[in-house]
This record gives sequence, C-alpha cells and structure tokens, in this order.
Amino acid sequence: MTAVETLANLSLAQATVTTLASIMIVSLGFLPRPSRAALLWSLAFLLAMSSTWTSVVGVAVGDESLRRVGLGLMLGAPALIWSGFRARRGGRALPWVGALQGVCSAVLFLFAQDAAAYGLVFRLAFLAAAVFAGLTILELRRSPDGRERLMLPLLVVSAGFVVLALASVVSAIVAPAAIGDLQLPRLLNGLAMLIYLVCATVSLLYFTSVSPGYSLTATAWPQFAVTASDRLRRAGRAAEPGWVALSIQVDDPTHLRSAAGDNNWAHIISAFESLITEVFPAEADIGRKASGHLVVVVARPDTVVREYVRTVLRRFTEMDATSWIAVQLSASVGWVPAEAAGYDFDALVEQADTAASTAQRLGGDRWERVRL
Repeated sequence: MTAVETLANLSLAQATVTTLASIMIVSLGFLPRPSRAALLWSLAFLLAMSSTWTSVVGVAVGDESLRRVGLGLMLGAPALIWSGFRARRGGRALPWVGALQGVCSAVLFLFAQDAAAYGLVFRLAFLAAAVFAGLTILELRRSPDGRERLMLPLLVVSAGFVVLALASVVSAIVAPAAIGDLQLPRLLNGLAMLIYLVCATVSLLYFTSVSPGYSLTATAWPQFAVTASDRLRRAGRAAEPGWVALSIQVDDPTHLRSAAGDNNWAHIISAFESLITEVFPAEADIGRKASGHLVVVVARPDTVVREYVRTVLRRFTEMDATSWIAVQLSASVGWVPAEAAGYDFDALVEQADTAASTAQRLGGDRWERVRL
C-alpha cells in the first residue's frame, strides 16, 4: 500500500469516526441535557465531521486545495472543545476563537504553495491547535469533576497532542532541509486526531450525560461563589453574627468510588447532595466544589448548626446503600465561623476544607470546628 493510499484510508477512518462520534454527542449528550457547553462540544464534532469529509472528497477527486481546506477547518475543533469547558464553569466561552482558528488555518494552507512553506505552515497550525488542547488540560484540572476517572481519556490525549505538535516543530528546527517532507508528520497527526476524537467522545459523553457535576440539587461552584461572596461581604459590613461555612465531604471518595463503580458512585453522590439540601434551610447557599464535596454558607445559631451537622452525618451513615455498595458510608465536616476569616469567602472555604480534612484524618464521620 502506497503512502497516498494509507493517508486516504486514514482520512476515511477519521470521517467515519467523526460521523459516529457526532451522532453520539448530539443524541446522547446535547439533546437529553442541553446546555451551552454541550452545544459547543456538539459543534466541535460537527465541524470535525464536515471538515474530514471535505478532505476525503478532496483526496477522492484529486483536488489538493479542497483537501487542505478540510484539514485546516478541522483544526478549529480543539478550540471549540476548550470553549465548551469554559462555558461549563460559567466563564466567557469565546466560541469565535475556534471558528477563527479553523478559517485561518484553511486560508494559510491554501496560500502556502511551495513544499517548504506548506511544511512550515502545517507544523505551526497543528501547534496552534495544540495550544487549545493544552488550555483544555487546564480547564479539566479546574473542573469540579477533577477526581473523575472518565476525565482521563481527554486529559491524556490532550497532553499527547501537545507533545506531538511540539515534536513536529522541533524536528523542523533540527532538520530544516526536510521541512517540506510531510509524509511522516501527516501520518502521525492523522493518527493523533483519530485517537483524540475517540478519547474526546468518551470524556465528553460523560460530562454531558452522567457527570454528577450537572446534578440539580446543588449550585455549580462559579455561581455559588459569586452569591456566597456577596452575602458574606454584606454580612461583614453589617457585622451580622451567626454566619458559618461548612465544608461537607464524603470520606475516602477514591476508595468508595473504586468499590462502588461509576454508576453507583453517581447514585451515592446524588443521594448525598439531596440529603444536604433537604436538611439545611431554603435560605442556605449550597455549592458543589467537587463530586462528594459540598460547601454550605448559612446564618444560624451554633446550636441549630450543630443539629444540622449531626443530622447530616447520622442520616448519611444510616443511608441504605446496600444496593449500591457493601462499604459503610460516612462524611466529615469542617465548620468555620465567618468572623474567623473576616467574612472573606475564599479564606473561609479554605479554612473549612482544612478542618474537614482534619476530621477525615481523625477517622471521619465527625466534624471539626474552628474556634474564634
């Protein structure tokens, strides 16, 4: 099989995979649970699908310009995936970056006529796309789902994308005479994009369909942080007493999830969040910092807060989880009065998390309170 036939077959495989992945992301992810993030991820796969089929048609009819346009447009997909994660955490999504990336790459590919110029542009365009793969890694690390194992496929393949793009540019610097020889880079980049699409499909289907981060029982962290910070600032100006932050964490989540499996873990987290929102009053602000880790900001006398905490710990321990897991459930709580941190939200949450970690180290199923 010649190199041209190999690349043609690889392009056809990419087109087939992107078509199936697009159908899965839209039908299993976006349509059942529509959101701005899911929309951007769906657009990324639809862009990858249409651009790969454009390349396949270009190869089939022998039109090099059409093939280059398809290849260039496909490089906008990683930026759209990154935009989706920004939208998921409540930041500015910047979806136009993905469109600009794809269009600019396609135009540059068309205007690079000689082999050396095209070789340089090809490598730099993939490096630019890899920048957004690297930014996606940062977004994944900031995600409330940082402990989720199904995040790993996209995390690992994004890192591999960055390494491969850097290696391609370095090889051109080390051996500038071979900059126009793209036979190996095309093959490696084609395989990398194929693997990237498969791994991204696995992770994004998790984020759009089964991630506990989309549970409706607690507020997503960015929204919670804004609301709670504002409440604490106003309470601090008025010197209102009784405000506390509680960091409530499921004990030993790594072991628990390993024993329960992903589906049962999702049931446990859903029940955990439902219990907390049921116990605390309606005016309490409850935010999800990670799966199995909620932060509550509420204004109540110490005796009332103590009863809330006792109820949460007792009911979670007594929860009938025999259908999910054979391990005893328990949680730990860090309790910090707002005055101890000067009503500063970030400092308050940090102290509460530290107190909860201390409670876990002491055996769990208890609370640790920071005194004034």
